[in-house]
Amino acid sequence: MSRINSVLFLAIALLAVSDFSTAAVSYAVGTCKPSLPSYSTISAALAAVPAGATVLVCPGPYAEQVVITQAVTLEGVSNGDADLAVIVPPAGGLTSTTTDDFGDTVAYQVWINNASGRVNLSKLTIDGTGNGAGGLCAEYVAGVFYQNSSGTANQIAARNQKAGCGFGFYVEGGSANPSVTIENSSIHDYDFAGIYTETNSATSELTTTITGNDVTCAFTGNNFCGGILLTGGTTDTVTGNFVSSTFDGIDAAPSVTGSISRNTVMNASQDGIATGADAVSVTSNKIINANGINFGIGIFLYTAVGTIQSNSITNANTGIGFNCSLNPNVHSNTISDAGVGVANVPSTVTTSNSYSNVGTIRSGC
Repeated sequence: MSRINSVLFLAIALLAVSDFSTAAVSYAVGTCKPSLPSYSTISAALAAVPAGATVLVCPGPYAEQVVITQAVTLEGVSNGDADLAVIVPPAGGLTSTTTDDFGDTVAYQVWINNASGRVNLSKLTIDGTGNGAGGLCAEYVAGVFYQNSSGTANQIAARNQKAGCGFGFYVEGGSANPSVTIENSSIHDYDFAGIYTETNSATSELTTTITGNDVTCAFTGNNFCGGILLTGGTTDTVTGNFVSSTFDGIDAAPSVTGSISRNTVMNASQDGIATGADAVSVTSNKIINANGINFGIGIFLYTAVGTIQSNSITNANTGIGFNCSLNPNVHSNTISDAGVGVANVPSTVTTSNSYSNVGTIRSGC
């Protein structure tokens, strides 16, 4: 190898190592990672780091409203026996707000705002205590607001988002057609929806995967409080979640596409699962104790074609409510310990299910 070629080879090798080293650099918030460049707040770190960086958040409280506009991984880390990296409202409450695509005011704790790349969150606690928002839905309070942005939220604890309209996760689609995964997270003590998906579109502009989460609302029996609410213009895969103590456990609006499968829904006051979506299948779910002060229906359907099969419903006022829908795709469900097995079923509809300890197997319209 000539001297010139050797020099070029060495230069290229050094450049490659330099690029790799730059890409591999992480940053820290707090003082638990002394070997890393560090910042005192999450917001300061996000303002300084390059796109695609990993920001490690040390245990401690961070009283700030976080805005993310570029690709980043934001991850809570342990330090000795401490493990709680928690984002809380600033003193005086959530004063910065934005609007969703319907013009509603959203007071956010973490806002992923039309980010230029994927934003991944993990091992963080988002606590809304002291948010200071006006009651009766004067504004929404969102623990995490993904707005027209893609990413994954894994092992997040979202809690105490209360304002009359409080959301653990508020996920909004848009022109970027984002894809969002919410997984393995604990979402509780909110007062409107644990996970909420929506767009302002008649066709799908958002794809979500919602899996392995525990969702429990702060339901008193006197107000609406949903578990996982899927609304217009979204494609959602909802699987393997545990939803408890809600008004509606899982709800899919008519223009939603996707699937609801292998979830467990307990203690729903109105409906364990409700669906008006023709293009959403509801299969292999377990619904327990749908016998609250309202309707107490295991599965309530207002779709004429949606697949409702292989679900297990135990201890309900009504197992499956047809709402006089002419749906031929409701069968192979197991209904036990119910006042009525299937209710409001048109006389022309045949539905074959398994029943035990049911007062009335079928009632008509």
